Amino acid sequence: MDVTSVGIFIREDDILFEKRRKDEDNYAGIWALPGGHKRKKESSEQALKREMREELGIKIMHTKHLGRFRDIDPTSGELYSHHAFFCILWEGKIKKTFEQKKIKWIKFKKIKKMIKADEIRKVDIKILKKLGILR
Repeated sequence: MDVTSVGIFIREDDILFEKRRKDEDNYAGIWALPGGHKRKKESSEQALKREMREELGIKIMHTKHLGRFRDIDPTSGELYSHHAFFCILWEGKIKKTFEQKKIKWIKFKKIKKMIKADEIRKVDIKILKKLGILR
C-alpha cells in the first residue's frame, strides 16, 4: 500500500488544489489536494513538510492531523493510505512548481460543481467532509 501526506490550505472561502498532469502514474489528470508520497523513515508529518517545500515552495510551521483516509487510485488501481493535515501556519508564498500542471485557489461552492463533474479525487471529498467543508 502506498502512503501519502496531503495538505489542506484554506484562505477565506477558498481551498488550494493542484491539477495533476495527465502523464502521472497515479490520480492522473484530476484536481487533488496537494501532497506526496511518504518515504520509509519519515513520519507522515515530516513527509508533508518535505512535499510542501518541494511542491509549493513553502515551509510548514503548524498543522493539525485530520486522520487517515484510504482510497483506490483509478489510474493505477493501487490502494493508497492518505494522511490528511490541515495546514494552519506556513512561511513563504505558495507557488506552482514542476510537480503539478497547475495550482488554484477554488471557492468552496465551486467544489460541489467539480464533484458533480467528477473532477476531484474521491478521497479528497472524504477529507473535505471530515473537515466540515462539504456535507
